[in-house]
Amino acid sequence: MDDPQMGGWRMAARRAAFALPVLLVVFLFGCGPKTIVVEVPPRIDLQPYGAIGVVDFTSDRPDNLNQFATQKFMSLVQASQPNVRFLELGPMDQLLRAVGRDRMDREALQIVGARYNVATIFTGAYEISDVRPQIRVGEDLSSVSAAATVRISLTLRHFETKTGVTLWTNSRQGQWPVARVGTGTGGGISVSVSDPQERYAGFMEQLINAVAYDFRHHYERRVVPEK
Repeated sequence: MDDPQMGGWRMAARRAAFALPVLLVVFLFGCGPKTIVVEVPPRIDLQPYGAIGVVDFTSDRPDNLNQFATQKFMSLVQASQPNVRFLELGPMDQLLRAVGRDRMDREALQIVGARYNVATIFTGAYEISDVRPQIRVGEDLSSVSAAATVRISLTLRHFETKTGVTLWTNSRQGQWPVARVGTGTGGGISVSVSDPQERYAGFMEQLINAVAYDFRHHYERRVVPEK
């Protein structure tokens, strides 16, 4: 027959064993450094440049993304730096014809700067790959999956018109799925398809957010110094 006193001791021991890790976690977090979330200003301040020219982004293929990408870039920058002033210079080919040049070299930059009264200009170029199929076979050879992906790369440059020097440049690329087909052990087929043209705008927005990071404010968690 069990001793009631011994049973009580066992119950108390189990409770103590359960409570100890919880108390340890509370102790560690309670004794850790205090932190706060702070807003960090953009690494590059564009306001001192005055009026900044922006050329419509160019692409290696005809599409309707150039206007979207250009406007998204400007709105993203101005959301963090409201006093930045942009002057839209239109498509690259039209701008070059207007200044009598065949490419955006130093002389072209100087002419653009003088004619449109801009100290600097931004240009952007992106490339969209063809849809690429990818096929995978399961280890037991009983299942097959196929996916179609598209890769987009984006490069931005910031030029000084007076000297033609490159003040800043950055680029990013990403790959996204646009279709999936799979077969399972039961022989069933599942298909997931999306129109890549409809999704390119979302892909481009992700790239612009990454490329233009230097011009945006962000948030960081920092340790509060002890008094």
